[in-house]
Amino acid sequence: MTKGTKLHWVDGPWPGKLAVAARPRGGDWLEDEIASWHGAGIDTVLSLLTPEEEQSLDLANEASEVKARGMDFMQLPIPDREVPGSETEVSAALEKLNSKLASGRNVIVHCRQGVGRSGLVAACLLVTNGLDAKTAVKNISAARGVAIPETKEQRQWIDHYAAVLTSTK
Repeated sequence: MTKGTKLHWVDGPWPGKLAVAARPRGGDWLEDEIASWHGAGIDTVLSLLTPEEEQSLDLANEASEVKARGMDFMQLPIPDREVPGSETEVSAALEKLNSKLASGRNVIVHCRQGVGRSGLVAACLLVTNGLDAKTAVKNISAARGVAIPETKEQRQWIDHYAAVLTSTK
């Protein structure tokens, strides 16, 4: 099997496993990359890339390659180094991911480098499962081997999301 994009496994409260990663290599490498993810046990892929990034990175066929391997493909486009535009869309995606992880499925969340947007979404996923924002960011950073998220605004968004969840409980 071809060695693909490195998967950074995050501990969570579910029977399934969560990985954070950079985007797969595109073009001629894409099929091998997706095969590598499938071989690692990934069942669901959440891409945070924008349509423009998909084109420029030669990843326009990512969804079809993922589906051809029998995996689920989800998208939540967030511009690079920015924050989500909709709490509602993030909450809906997190609910789906939580359900998949709770049923023992393995999920990968990726953006361009696997730091900013992926870190934000993974941290929010941990927050929805009872961790405070600081601990969630610390856990994702430790798994990723680099401080997440990428920008101050992304960190503020995680804190805001955690505060909203706390206020609705």
